[in-house]
Order: sequence, then structure tokens, then C-alpha cells
Amino acid sequence: MTYDTNSPNTTGYGILGLDVGVVGHWARLIFGGLLVLFVAANLIARLSANAISSAWLVQFLAYFFGIMIVYTGVYWFLGERGILARLSPWANTAIFVGPAFVIAWSDFLITPLTGYVIPGYFWLAMLAYIGFSFVLQWRLGYGGCEVVALPILLFRKRYPTYCIPLVAVDAVEKAVVDRRTKTGKNDNG
Repeated sequence: MTYDTNSPNTTGYGILGLDVGVVGHWARLIFGGLLVLFVAANLIARLSANAISSAWLVQFLAYFFGIMIVYTGVYWFLGERGILARLSPWANTAIFVGPAFVIAWSDFLITPLTGYVIPGYFWLAMLAYIGFSFVLQWRLGYGGCEVVALPILLFRKRYPTYCIPLVAVDAVEKAVVDRRTKTGKNDNG
């Protein structure tokens, strides 16, 4: 099932993996801001130490925009075929979070098993994309997987997915908001 991004929920919390409450909304901005600051600080430190070349920066930017294109393409491809609407939110999450998780944690997941080290520009590009996506997700008021925020903005279609770092926060907030709505209480009392 797809959801129009222009139809905000006005009663209760809404759907976990699509809608977002106040706490989850601001948590996304904080997570995104921290990631963007981490990437910026890393780039500044590398630049000031002359540890990166212009070719390194070009590769970083190429991977950043490449990641944007790949996530947008996969979202469009799977969404247009109705696959994302038929799958469970957890399956959708695995499709989109899996690659980001593996790349972000490659030093712990890939390198010990294979000896292959993902280049720093690729790793930082993924973190930059995730940070950018969290900030965009905050702006859109979307409560699903952060890495699909750009495709949601472009295609105006949302599918239920979960934001791995924040799904527990969202679930607790949903329970509180829905309980308040059910008992007739508002946020003021």
C-alpha cells in the first residue's frame, strides 16, 4: 500500500514506519545533524592535514551522488512494480538499510572476514548520505527508513519502513500518543 506524502495524520500517531511523533521528529534532526557534523569535521581534519587530494574529494562526491541515484532508482523500481507495497515493513527496511548498515559498519563486518577495507571516501559518502537523509526526513515529517527520504520527496509515494536506530523510540511514542488519543486526553493535559 502506498501513501500520499501530502496527507498528514491528524488523529493519533498514525502508522509506525510512516508517520512520526514529536520526539521521533526531533530525534531525526539530531541524528542527522550529528552525522553531518561528523562528516564535515572528518573532511576538515583531512583537508587541514593534507591527508586527501582533489581526486579523493571527487571520489567522495561521486559516491555521495551515486548513492543518491542508486537509492532513488531502487525505490522507484521496486515501488512502481508494487513490491514495496506488498512486502512487510521489515522486509522493506532490510532492502534499504542493509547496504547502508554493511558499509557503515564495514570495519567490523567486512574487513575481519575478507581483509578488504572499504575506502574512506566511500564510507564517509554513505555517512553523509545517511545524515543528509535524516535531516530531509525531519523536514518531510516521515517516520520510516531515513535512506528513502530523497525518493519520497521526488516521487511523493511512501511505503512503510522502519528507521533502525529510531524504531523503538517511535514505537514507544506511538503507544503513548495512541493511548492519549484513545482516552480523550490531549497533549496539554
